Amino acid sequence: MKRREKLTGEQRVALALDLIRGESTLAQVCARYKVSHTTAYKIRKAFLQGGGEAVMGRRTRMIEMLWDRVARLERALGARSSDDPADGRE
Repeated sequence: MKRREKLTGEQRVALALDLIRGESTLAQVCARYKVSHTTAYKIRKAFLQGGGEAVMGRRTRMIEMLWDRVARLERALGARSSDDPADGRE
């Protein structure tokens, strides 16, 4: 049987919210997102435990960590360059 593509972070959040709102049955939500009951419950549990960020996935958190690192490095370089006599300030 062909494996379906993984849900995006946005789809996971929407699935969790659909389950939490209770406007659709579990079977309807599972059919809409083409996931098993177990997967749907795992996504809902992760959402409830950690909010939307928990189900957005590792990639989103990794990007945020990299941007934080870039900002720290830019601050470090900026502080160092102000002491650098080669920048025209003596």
